[in-house]
Amino acid sequence: LLHLIELGLRWAVSLLRIIPVSLVSLVVGRPIYLAEGWNSYTAVYAAFSGKGYFESSRAVTELLRKHHLLHSPVVSMIKSSMTCYALLLSLVLGYTLGLQAVDTLSLHSALVAIAGSVMPFALLQLVTHVLSCTVEALVVCYAIDLEVDSCHSLHVAEAMALV
Repeated sequence: LLHLIELGLRWAVSLLRIIPVSLVSLVVGRPIYLAEGWNSYTAVYAAFSGKGYFESSRAVTELLRKHHLLHSPVVSMIKSSMTCYALLLSLVLGYTLGLQAVDTLSLHSALVAIAGSVMPFALLQLVTHVLSCTVEALVVCYAIDLEVDSCHSLHVAEAMALV
């Protein structure tokens, strides 16, 4: 089992050398981002406005569409890149823990390797989710600022032009 994990890890690293991570994460994460994008933007907008869920969903969709911020490929790439890096880091941690466990716990080394991958991935996914919500909140705040014409800083406009 550890040999298969090592082969999979080597394949993933060699793939990352050939294809840039951002391209892979954009292709992998795009369908997930499209499905969850409305819900997360709606939740942020509902928290800001105090309106109901369905009214917030309609309002934030119109607001983001008006300012060309709905389903931004940059936001999608940021979110899916964080997920790809979390997966890669958890696989590396699981592999190294599995190698250490082979010396001491030869019978249970596969369990140690699996637990060493799953637990860090779950923790890193929590961090990724918090950072993703922060990025989405920034996008919604920027759209609200554009709507009420209160975005007066050129630095903010330059930073958000990439989104």
